[in-house]
Amino acid sequence: MKLVLINAESGKGGGPATICDDIYANFCELDGNEALVCYGRQCNDNASVNRYKIGGKLSLGCHLAMTRLFDAHGLGSVIATKKLVSKLKEYKPDVVNLHNIHGYYINYKILFKYLKEANVPVVWTFHDCWPFTGHCAYFDLAGCKKWQTHCEECPQKSSYPKSLWLDASSKNFDKKRILFTSLGKNLTIVTPSEWLANLVKKSFLKDCNISVINNGIDLNIFRPCKGNFKKEHGIEDKRMVLALASEWTARKGFDDIKYLGQHLPDYYKLVIVGLAEEQLSEVPDNIIGITRTDNVQQLVEIYSEADVFVNASVEDNFPTVILEALACGTPVVTYDTGGCKEEINADCGMLVEKYAKEKLTGAILMLGAKDEVREQACVKKAEDFEKKKMYDLYNEIFFKICN
Repeated sequence: MKLVLINAESGKGGGPATICDDIYANFCELDGNEALVCYGRQCNDNASVNRYKIGGKLSLGCHLAMTRLFDAHGLGSVIATKKLVSKLKEYKPDVVNLHNIHGYYINYKILFKYLKEANVPVVWTFHDCWPFTGHCAYFDLAGCKKWQTHCEECPQKSSYPKSLWLDASSKNFDKKRILFTSLGKNLTIVTPSEWLANLVKKSFLKDCNISVINNGIDLNIFRPCKGNFKKEHGIEDKRMVLALASEWTARKGFDDIKYLGQHLPDYYKLVIVGLAEEQLSEVPDNIIGITRTDNVQQLVEIYSEADVFVNASVEDNFPTVILEALACGTPVVTYDTGGCKEEINADCGMLVEKYAKEKLTGAILMLGAKDEVREQACVKKAEDFEKKKMYDLYNEIFFKICN
């Protein structure tokens, strides 16, 4: 079989980029299979992945301008997408696995026209809500339900993918509904969480085949280990609370995380990982702030040394960082958002209602210092999400729809 995977990034960037490459590797382990990853923005240096780059900086820049001025996200990159279609016609895939097709790099109108004409089975992995809205990737913060009927006058026009001028959410909604439903039974939607699957069932894609396959993690990499982080930062006598994100925004609960640092007792130390350089100055002196790192082993050591991992996201799907923390033996306190409650149980974490930062603080204090019993419970829960187990389910879908 031949598989094509399409995502904004490949390998580098975490989240969908890592998941995409993991599905690729697991698929290619089977005799006779081959695959191609098509990406638009950045990739890591893994030469073992067969890749095709969609467009370049000029194409991305023009697409960004179209989005900012005309709210036309996903409708730029015309030449780049036509070249991609030519590549796909030459490659002749048996199945196409879409991931994030937003990200300023692909024209979904041209892509779906090809997919329909080629009559190729499509498995689309949703990592957010963008495929069934007229503009936004998430709508929880805005409390908006227009996506269930018809988007218009978008309250989040200035959020990703930001438009500074026009509001084309109504037209975008109509275009997506027509194009994305045009594949009929040839389209299978995969969501990492039951939460997102339930949203899809309320959208214009409700008649599609919908399956839930959780995100997976590599338990050979993410596992309890010893490190020197506490010693290097002089906090060996403290209980360490860890917060980590690839990008710290309001959606990730940055203000609530900073609140924790000001209201935890002195025998606690909050560590925030993933900050942009300009955000370091926003972090109070009693909080340890660290910029984003691609050093996986360093992350594993930090996860392992933490007593508690805290997730204050108010909009999320099925955050992999929670799984990574559990795999390293660290219990989790998280807001009840998206699929977070599907990742933990009472033995390895606590769930708190969104925006209740005082309760978030209280839950951290209730968990206290990490002990061996809770560490083992966390590792045991993480075993439910071992990546091969998860991505074998993708192979089952690929073979089923092709046969």
